[in-house]
Amino acid sequence: MIKETSSNAVNKAFLLKSCRINGALDLISGRWKALIVIHISENTNRFSLLKIALHSISDQTLGKQIKELESSGLIIKNIIAEVPVKVEYQLTPKGEALLPILSDLSNWSDI
Repeated sequence: MIKETSSNAVNKAFLLKSCRINGALDLISGRWKALIVIHISENTNRFSLLKIALHSISDQTLGKQIKELESSGLIIKNIIAEVPVKVEYQLTPKGEALLPILSDLSNWSDI
């Protein structure tokens, strides 16, 4: 977390305001976010399943990335009232719309 008054925070705010592409990239920036979105789209949609699929990610990092994806409106958390309670994640329409973009980015990186 950076201080709001730091030059990094000021520069980030300027870039996000000045260029919508920077805002879009900010939503998916982070080492794990794209993979998390892809795995959720493939029904690897519970924390424990994501942890297995992304075996080298720490619990803390996975939790943080999930919260950021939730706050960005890319995924939602569904609490299933069973015993024990289950939590599953699902892509929002915004998250679904991101999938072809991630595919295009992947194809572009191969050029």
